[in-house]
Amino acid sequence: MPVTVQKQEETGVPAHASATPVSPHLGAQYNPFVGPHVDNPHAFFERLRKEEPVTFSPMLNMWLISRYDDISSVLKDPARFSNRDMLGSGTHLTEEAKRVLAQGFDTKHVLLGMDPPEHTRLRRLTNRGFTAQRIAAMEPFIREMTHNLVDKFANDGRADLVEQLAYPLPVHVILGIMGVPHEDVWKIKKWSADWQQLTFEHIPAEKQVEMAKGVIEFQHYCIRLIEDRRKNPREDLTSYLVEVEDNGEALSLHELVMAIGASMLSAGHESTTALLANTWKLALEHGMWGQLRDNRDWVMKFLEESSRFDSVSHAMIRTAREDVEIGGVKIPEGSRLLLLYAAGSRDESLCPHAGKLDMTREKVPQHLTFGRGTHFCLGAPLARLQYQITTNVLLDRLPDLRLVPKQDYGTWQSIVLRQMKHLKVEWTPRK
Repeated sequence: MPVTVQKQEETGVPAHASATPVSPHLGAQYNPFVGPHVDNPHAFFERLRKEEPVTFSPMLNMWLISRYDDISSVLKDPARFSNRDMLGSGTHLTEEAKRVLAQGFDTKHVLLGMDPPEHTRLRRLTNRGFTAQRIAAMEPFIREMTHNLVDKFANDGRADLVEQLAYPLPVHVILGIMGVPHEDVWKIKKWSADWQQLTFEHIPAEKQVEMAKGVIEFQHYCIRLIEDRRKNPREDLTSYLVEVEDNGEALSLHELVMAIGASMLSAGHESTTALLANTWKLALEHGMWGQLRDNRDWVMKFLEESSRFDSVSHAMIRTAREDVEIGGVKIPEGSRLLLLYAAGSRDESLCPHAGKLDMTREKVPQHLTFGRGTHFCLGAPLARLQYQITTNVLLDRLPDLRLVPKQDYGTWQSIVLRQMKHLKVEWTPRK
């Protein structure tokens, strides 16, 4: 269905902002925070791809892009599509919350919200510290931590795999890489949640100030960590980032706080928690736990196919730098685009019967869960390693794992990430 846009003189909308389409559209039905689009958005996404692959959401003031090829073309074109508004997409902040946040650093040096060439420089320096060798060196710790967590419930015959494994493991792993004391894990989890929710969710006014204070506390914690590593360097990623130079220029304190706090300690575990839990749930829902147990070559293939089938990183945001046309729809300069990864990865143009979780595919198509282009997920190799280790440990130790019937997964969603609060399972304990 064609979508038209009113001119500025008709609407009063500035040329740099997205104008509101005048025709009825599916985008007006989309709500990523409550209702059916949280519990299972895929039926709606299928309608979008077929009927209105590019449509406008008045609620989000964003254009929804749902086809794989359209999303990929945007991700590969940073010259026309910017990340600059990525971190200003959630809560409409109260003046009091803004005053609290103004006491700390702004988010202009967070990798997720940067464009080349500034992003290129910071990403290059960060990549040097996040090497394959450094990630591989974490394998013994991840394995030991996984076994320690599973030890706590292996004999119970029942557990919540989110609360007891997928939630604590990734944050302990990233703390280990950064060299942060593990006794600080729950403080960092809370501060991270404050930051992520203010950035990507709609938070009620009465909760904003307290969460903003949490963000400032987190930044102060990072500053103390940076100062300590300058005096007492160690073999950890924090020490590397403090010492690294680019043509003789070190990272500024602002850049370090954002790299360590927002890009590593915060973003470095939330999506992995969601990925682990959702992948295990899909394996159990689709009766594939026994097949994975008996054919370990399928374990990593299942991660890729399940990520394609139901992406927890369900969307990402870009801003049009100029007037553009996507899928035959003209979009004004300054408009924000919500790239629906979860919709694009189920596009029939990507693979046959894309709406089916199919382990018989010769090769899993390149899904969008970890992004594409200059902003491909820095932590993807670490997330894959954690999944590989934890899933194999569970297959070894809980071979007859099954879902507790009729449970409430407590699914919730921000603009960009879909998660479960619970994944309750049961099994026959070994004697």
